[in-house]
Amino acid sequence: MYYTLGLIKRAIDARTCVLLWLDERNDSFKIKELVSDSDSVTERRAVPMRGALRAIVRDRAILSLPSVKASQLPYYELAEDIGAFVGVPILDGPHLRGVLCADRRQPFDERDASLLQRATEQILRSIQSEQVFTAVERSKYELERFFHASDMLCRALTPEQVMDTAFDAAAQIVDVDIAAIALYERERRRHRVHRVRVREGSEGVVNADAITGLEFRENAGLASMVVKNKHYLPASGAPRDPTTPIYTKRVKLKNVESLLVLPLLCADEAIGTFTLASRAPNRFGNDVRDMLGIIANQVAVSLQNAGMYKKMETMATTDGLTGLTNHRTFQERAADMIERAGRHGHKAAILLTDVDHFKSVNDTYGHPVGDEVLRRVAKVLAAAVRKIDVVARYGGEEFVVLLEATDEKGAVGLAERIRQDVAAQLIESDKGAFQVTMSFGVAVCPDDADNRERIIEYADHALYHAKQTGRNRVVSYRQFDAARKSRKAG
Repeated sequence: MYYTLGLIKRAIDARTCVLLWLDERNDSFKIKELVSDSDSVTERRAVPMRGALRAIVRDRAILSLPSVKASQLPYYELAEDIGAFVGVPILDGPHLRGVLCADRRQPFDERDASLLQRATEQILRSIQSEQVFTAVERSKYELERFFHASDMLCRALTPEQVMDTAFDAAAQIVDVDIAAIALYERERRRHRVHRVRVREGSEGVVNADAITGLEFRENAGLASMVVKNKHYLPASGAPRDPTTPIYTKRVKLKNVESLLVLPLLCADEAIGTFTLASRAPNRFGNDVRDMLGIIANQVAVSLQNAGMYKKMETMATTDGLTGLTNHRTFQERAADMIERAGRHGHKAAILLTDVDHFKSVNDTYGHPVGDEVLRRVAKVLAAAVRKIDVVARYGGEEFVVLLEATDEKGAVGLAERIRQDVAAQLIESDKGAFQVTMSFGVAVCPDDADNRERIIEYADHALYHAKQTGRNRVVSYRQFDAARKSRKAG
């Protein structure tokens, strides 16, 4: 939960993110988890229900305030200039369980509130899983293996890691020869086998390569029926009719005596299937099947969390309008690039550029068209560079390009090609089509400077000179410096 809150805090650039849980009497909160940059947060685990929190509990609705005092937020112990606040109720059916809160200097928008609301759904499912695990009573040996399997899943972050860990987790509970995960794309109404594992020595049961990546439509196979009915098959844990396919008729399992196809359920929706098969009989008794069912549910939640983690990571490093790297991530990449250049003894270049007369574009055609201009420019920039280079939105109508192992000639040449490509773009609007131009400033490491701050500053000087001398042109820092010295000499 701490890690989840940390991701949420990073994604929305919050100062404090806190998960508050109602106590047994429903008149105060327990701090279930808290992540903060502030030293004013309380050390107490229990906090009273007052201020903004009382309003959320009363209305059971998202509350977003552009300005709030620390006294209204009981998880702050000392007076502090808070800024904006947003709180999202955590609802379990008709019951309110807690509140997810965040605050920061600038106001929250609908996108931030939507992200927090989706996060509460994941948090609730995680806590429900905890409650299920607590309620399960098994022998000590089975419990140890079961919780070890669950712990493994909690550590997986990417979808691929989740699937591989699911196989490892199932192996903690029962020995099987085959394990496979297929996901269902509801919009396309198609299933796809994403991951298959065949135990060493069991290669003759099925050809793993033949089914990995297999796609199939809804049919009479077990996997399709499990997704439709949201219930495991076969009921007996053994294949009754060998002719009934799991995926399609082309996929056949040989000498299988135990078979279980589990639904991957998340928010009461089947997102795929988890198939386990063994040549040994009676592998899937009631206790084993129940534990595997809980594991399958956690796999589903973990897959959703992995998708959410990927989105959060993207949001934390990507500009929302253009899809390019954001300013903060650019600064990190620039420092890395310059460090590599110094270590390996090669050059690196920075292109700083912006759209000429962009304010006039917004004033004449409107901000939606201005946004489309920025997206079009971003697309041209991204298409012009190599995979090792970085294109970022620097701020407003400014963009920056980091060029690995590139000297001034190469950087200026690339900037000139981009300038021409942008100038050739035709932007449609209600007031007719129009074109825009861009100015570029180029600085090279180590020729012009050998640290991040200075190289960016020099590229900015060159860009300013390009603006001052006519716009729609490329100027290197060397050219700017020569012109400056010439003016002084004159």
